[in-house]
Amino acid sequence: MTRSLFRAFAILALGALSSPLGAQNVPEPEAEAPPAFARDFTRHAVAADQPIASQVGAEILEAGGNAADAAAATMLALGVVNPASSGMGGGGFLLYYKASDQSLTFLDFRERAPAASSASMYDDVPNPGEGPAARASQLGGLASGVPGEPAGIDMMVTRFGALPLETVVAPSVKLAEDGFPMTAYVTRMTGPFGAQMREDDVMREWFASEQGPIEPGTVVRRPTLGRTLRAFGERGAQAIYDGPIAREIVSRNRARGGIFTAQDLRDYEVVEREPLSADHFGLRFVTAPPPSAGGYTMLQSLAILDGLPERYRPRTPGSNANAGWLHAVAESWKGPFFDRQRYFGDPDHVSLPIAQMLSADRVAARISAFHPTLAMPSADYDLPIRLDERVTQPDNTGTSHLCVVDGEGNIASVTTTVNLPFGARYTAAGIVMNDEMDDFARAVGEANAFGLVGGAPNLPGPGRRPVSTMSPTIVFDADGPRLCAGAAGGSRIVTAIQQVAMNTLLLDMPLGDALSAPRIHHQGTPNQLRVEEFAPLPEEVQRELRARGHVIEPIRNVAVVQAIRLGRGDEPAITAGCDPRKGGLPAGR
Repeated sequence: MTRSLFRAFAILALGALSSPLGAQNVPEPEAEAPPAFARDFTRHAVAADQPIASQVGAEILEAGGNAADAAAATMLALGVVNPASSGMGGGGFLLYYKASDQSLTFLDFRERAPAASSASMYDDVPNPGEGPAARASQLGGLASGVPGEPAGIDMMVTRFGALPLETVVAPSVKLAEDGFPMTAYVTRMTGPFGAQMREDDVMREWFASEQGPIEPGTVVRRPTLGRTLRAFGERGAQAIYDGPIAREIVSRNRARGGIFTAQDLRDYEVVEREPLSADHFGLRFVTAPPPSAGGYTMLQSLAILDGLPERYRPRTPGSNANAGWLHAVAESWKGPFFDRQRYFGDPDHVSLPIAQMLSADRVAARISAFHPTLAMPSADYDLPIRLDERVTQPDNTGTSHLCVVDGEGNIASVTTTVNLPFGARYTAAGIVMNDEMDDFARAVGEANAFGLVGGAPNLPGPGRRPVSTMSPTIVFDADGPRLCAGAAGGSRIVTAIQQVAMNTLLLDMPLGDALSAPRIHHQGTPNQLRVEEFAPLPEEVQRELRARGHVIEPIRNVAVVQAIRLGRGDEPAITAGCDPRKGGLPAGR
């Protein structure tokens, strides 16, 4: 890491984010203003939710790498410097646009349930610890699915990259070995989860004392992870899924009550899937297919909004603070979230009636249920599909998002996660292990950590991938790619992405304004309209929404979006933006 980058990031970590854990008491340097979270570039750009990670990706582009190389390097750097959100112990999705042939590829490297998993595996299992998120599906070995990120990165670089994997991995090895300053965003989460983290001998070393959170700006080194990353750079995914590192992953998982076997790791495979796409508002939206329910939610919502009369759309470009428009947007999400509960599961194990779910007749039925001045009961949008057969098995979802646009026009939109902050709060070979099993339904009708109610198709089972909301997205107009976007934030991921896309592409807001504008969220159950504390809606707009019958509940923020907008005409060629809710900064040239 260069000295100037380290200094710039230390300033951000100490001053740019407010924290309830005392960061606000650290004086901000008077000589330097916080860096801009949205910037214009002419050749290439990286937008990640952590400044060091964006810079690593940009340096790979400068060294001759393409969007796949830069995305992989950025992911690896995020796993080092932001262990609360993502890393080698997690998994995710890639949506890749190859400019030379205009092809789109979707890679699913989501975590898989171990072979010993079952629909009843959490029945009568006591909590493995105390504190927040302490159920067996959230903390300890039973919470972890077989990680997919190492295999995903290996495939990205092998299939699309221009540089050797060892070159792509090198910056993250250096970060792990030399150390990095932790951001206020990450250290804030070490307060509530600190006691659980201290149970792990690796994470315990990050704390300066036996109580309290890590202080913002604290330099943390991760030498064990550095050795694992070196092995990965030399031998690729095989170094993680077979051999000494694999044996340590199995050993540490089982020591924490898990059920991993060596065969579980050897059997892991990345799956290529057909992305979902649809045309709305004169644009083509390409997004995540199942096992993500997020892409479907976005396309169904856009279809409903596109089918409403023009009068329900904002009349003043440049602002989304319009009660009528926000009311329509909130109502459009209720039905798709019911569909998620009823139908979604791993598409390799569950039959999903996607075509019927997206049919014009079904969209029209939801439009007819919409009332322009009343918030309807969520159940009014629930439209069960009459299937020829039940949805059954055939016989045989802390998160980060990043966007990369390279000089050739290739685009990588990647969402990767360890699920809740610091995953299952234990490490193996220096890797923070995920708690992705909580994205399965513990039991039919039971809600997970994000309030999403589980349905039978999403019960755990051998080799299954849990339903996700991660929704890496690329939007096209008649001239080509227009926007790359994605988000972190559990069930709120898709609603945040959709709002940023609509803000900048439909309401003509500059990307920085589109990212910082107030957001709302509704997921059908509970019947609450979430509004942000970070960017509150004007009180008069909230009053109008309450008058329509919305039950408004505050939330700290509605997800964290990273985006890159491609210019047209007199616009800048590339504008990259990182959500101010997390403190990321774009990088590029």
